[in-house]
Amino acid sequence: MPENAESTSSLEAKSRRGRRPSLAPREVVLGLDRLEQRVSFFGAGVALLLALLTLIQWIKNATTISKLKPSATNACLSGYHHVGSFCEEVIKTTRGQWEIRFAFIAAISLCILYFAIRRKRAGVACFTIFLGLGLGITTGLLFFLLGAWLIMRAYRLQKYGDASFFGSNRVAKEAGQARREQRRSKATTSSVTSETTTRAATPPSASKRYTPKKPPRRR
Repeated sequence: MPENAESTSSLEAKSRRGRRPSLAPREVVLGLDRLEQRVSFFGAGVALLLALLTLIQWIKNATTISKLKPSATNACLSGYHHVGSFCEEVIKTTRGQWEIRFAFIAAISLCILYFAIRRKRAGVACFTIFLGLGLGITTGLLFFLLGAWLIMRAYRLQKYGDASFFGSNRVAKEAGQARREQRRSKATTSSVTSETTTRAATPPSASKRYTPKKPPRRR
C-alpha cells in the first residue's frame, strides 16, 4: 500500500509540473465577452429564423426538389424531367419530416440563446457545433464555424491571455524571443564557467625567459 501511494503521488507531481498555468482566469475562459455574446445572439437568431422557415414549410407541407445533371446523351433518369440545364424531380414530403426538423432546430436554437444570455462558452459552442452537424455542410456550416471560433478563442485565452488573433500572435512572438534570449544567456554563462574551470585546473607553464635552469646533479 505505501508503495502504491508513493507512485500515485509521484505521478500527480509530474502531471502538475507538466501542466502550464492558464494566463487568463477561469471565469474569463469559460465565459463570453461582449463580442462573443453578440455573435452568439446572432447565431441564435439565425437558428430561430431557420426554425420559423421550417414551421412555414411544415404548415404548407412543402415539397422538395432534387436536381441532377443530365447524362452524356442529355437524358434524365426515370422520374426526372428537364428544367433548363438540369434534371429535376419533385419529391412529396410528409408533415412528420418537417415536424421533426422544426422541433430539432427550435430546441437547439433556444438552448443557444439561453447559454448566450448566461454567458456560458461551453454551452454555446457545444450546441452550435451539434446544430451544424445536424443540419449538414450547406446549412449548418455557419453554426459549426461559430462553435469552432468560440473554442479557438478559449484556447488563445488560456495559452496567451489574449483571445484575438493579432494579440495572441504578438504574445507568442514575445514569448519566443524571451526564450531565445534566455537560451543565449545560458549558453554564454556555461561557456564562461567552463573556461574559468579549465584555467583553474591547468597549472601555469614555466616561463623559459625568467625561470633559471636547474643545476646538474652530482654523481
